[in-house]
Amino acid sequence: MTTLYAFVTGPEGAGKSSFLYALGDPADYWVDEDAGLEYRYLAVDDSLEVYLFCSLDASRFDRLLELEQRDLLGYIVMVDSTDRGTWAEAQAMMANCRGFALLPTVIGANKQDIAGAATPNEIAVAVGGLDAMTRVQGAVAPNPDSARNLFLQLLYSVNHEIERLDALIAELERLAAERDST
Repeated sequence: MTTLYAFVTGPEGAGKSSFLYALGDPADYWVDEDAGLEYRYLAVDDSLEVYLFCSLDASRFDRLLELEQRDLLGYIVMVDSTDRGTWAEAQAMMANCRGFALLPTVIGANKQDIAGAATPNEIAVAVGGLDAMTRVQGAVAPNPDSARNLFLQLLYSVNHEIERLDALIAELERLAAERDST
């Protein structure tokens, strides 16, 4: 069985726990107080399982460092769209993740259901979601449809990067074949 992971981070109160809980069956969500982690388990089929996890102490990234980079799908950085004072912290957390491995990242612009919430575009500019491997998605973390859509955005980003890699492989094979024919 193949096991893949997605790391969820963000400032305190940004909606990480609500997102993980809303993502599926309550029986597949748990908190490991000893390890200081929250988990969401998703069984895809008999050959693939996915764990999304976050640290109970939002400033800790040690469990992330224990993973093989090849097993990590990417990151979801939850941001409280109503609390501009936490955006710099979210930006630093995203930089910490990307310092470990440059992987697809989705910024969850959470609390979009609250009046006065910043738009996903405003958060993209403030937190830095303007590169090819980062998407910003509006979210209401406790809403199961919104949680699933947020995770889907990460999977779409991973798929996009695979397609880019496939294009690179095809081009290198074409160049090699062209060189061999001359």
